Amino acid sequence: MINLSVIEQGIKDLMANQSWPWIREIKTYGGEFDDDITTVIRSFPAIWVVFDGSGTPKKNGYNKTEYPLRFAVLVGARSVRNEESRRQGAGSSIGTYEMLEHVQRLLIGNDLSSVGVKGLAPLELGRTKPVFNTTTRGQSISVLAQEFTTQYTIIASDRDREEAEVGEIHRVNVDYYFQPSDGVEDAADLVEMKEN
Repeated sequence: MINLSVIEQGIKDLMANQSWPWIREIKTYGGEFDDDITTVIRSFPAIWVVFDGSGTPKKNGYNKTEYPLRFAVLVGARSVRNEESRRQGAGSSIGTYEMLEHVQRLLIGNDLSSVGVKGLAPLELGRTKPVFNTTTRGQSISVLAQEFTTQYTIIASDRDREEAEVGEIHRVNVDYYFQPSDGVEDAADLVEMKEN
């Protein structure tokens, strides 16, 4: 069965299976940048994966719905040299641009079937956005977010989708309350239907 957690874990597993000696950490993003950033940069170079929302679902059958999704992969690097080397890398240190290239080459067109995910449309490249490009405590840090879009089909259960049948209506009762707040029924009509 496919769901958001299976896809997110599949992206992480696929990247973890690569022989990228420069990576220290691959994990799910959980708001780490909202906390103390100096703690987070110790794990650089690092990659985070996060569900970034869905598009409008499209019904394509009585029990099938196409569910378009957007995931973001964040890459983060630091440098003690300068702001340019955090993005472009320097010497043996990788920059976020090269990290981003590795992620793009791995994920574009990938349906994650190699890590056991079944029924997912191939990932397509979306927008790239800077998240951080700053210096803190003498270290330059760069974090970029790369969006990927995909979709899968949700197949509803086989439960009965028919509305319960309503029997024929032969009588209609109408109660009239001229002063609704007094709770007293002032008049009533009973309408009898004739059968044809």
